[in-house]
Amino acid sequence: MASDIYSQNASHPDRFRAEGYAWGILDQGSEWLSILGSHWESIPLPESPDDTVRPGVTVLRGGEPKPYTLAKVRRDGQDIFRVLEVVRTYTPARS
Repeated sequence: MASDIYSQNASHPDRFRAEGYAWGILDQGSEWLSILGSHWESIPLPESPDDTVRPGVTVLRGGEPKPYTLAKVRRDGQDIFRVLEVVRTYTPARS
């Protein structure tokens, strides 16, 4: 099941990059970034934070929007991403 968050070009080099930038959910005190869709497809990790795609969905926890974190990460498995550096966070507006 492919998502419509990421490019569907399966041969794109960003899909196989070991380190790069991605948006995801970073729980306080954790060193692991949770990236939407990473459990069913290889997530592209661009070399530049400007080339990342921020998810257009809002994740709620306790009725409040969960912030997204843009981070430089290392891929430690298909859906395991270790945070190397936090670039910025974004909290979606509640609609």
